[in-house]
Amino acid sequence: MELQSLIREGVLSTTTFPGLMYSILSRKETGVLSLTGDAIEKSIYIQSGRPVFATSNDRDDRLGQIFFKSGLVSLEGLIGALERATRESKRLGTVFVELGLIQPHDLVEGVRTQVRNIVCSLFLWTRGRYRYRPGALPSDEVITLKLSAGNTILEGIRRIESWERIWEAVGGLDAHYQTASGIEDMSRDLTLSLEEWTLLSYCERAVPLRQLCRGSTLKDFEICRLVWALMTLGIVIRVSSRGGTSNIRGLD
Repeated sequence: MELQSLIREGVLSTTTFPGLMYSILSRKETGVLSLTGDAIEKSIYIQSGRPVFATSNDRDDRLGQIFFKSGLVSLEGLIGALERATRESKRLGTVFVELGLIQPHDLVEGVRTQVRNIVCSLFLWTRGRYRYRPGALPSDEVITLKLSAGNTILEGIRRIESWERIWEAVGGLDAHYQTASGIEDMSRDLTLSLEEWTLLSYCERAVPLRQLCRGSTLKDFEICRLVWALMTLGIVIRVSSRGGTSNIRGLD
């Protein structure tokens, strides 16, 4: 089948970005996912199910601002490097290193932060258009910044503050949740706090959201958001509430 026929596109309002992102990463695909909204366009480069690079025409996503806001580069240094990069047609990060403003390892971490910020910012989008084109990545864009698929989804959803979106996703106080089969493989690389792992352990048997909120030391808002993330990752599934409310250790 030709790659052109595998291109997927649509309106973001009909597909939540977390679900769209997971559908691509979970299949270990390689390709470019682009989103456009108003005058902003951002693209995520995915290699074998891992985000490896991202681009954005939003001025707030530029690499220079990463180092400037962190204090590694002064305002004078930033402006001077921008002028030189434009004059010599060089990447800004390269100029930072050449001028001795940052070290090579700072550049790698800066690009990693930039990519993560661009990807995570898209989890906040609820409007716009998306286009996913599978296939080999442009050789000049592929760099070895293979971010964890699970942690990328987790961090992205953690940045969502819209209670309306979270509440719609979790399905109500009486919605029951249970860990899916194969959870060991799915959660192996996931970075969770002790409290979050404890909440996940409560879902070994079907349990309603109401009891998770009562029994966990996490804030209810954080619980609901975490449940959404775990559900998106397929680690937790919503199950039928038939058979009554489940009682589990530590929640009664």
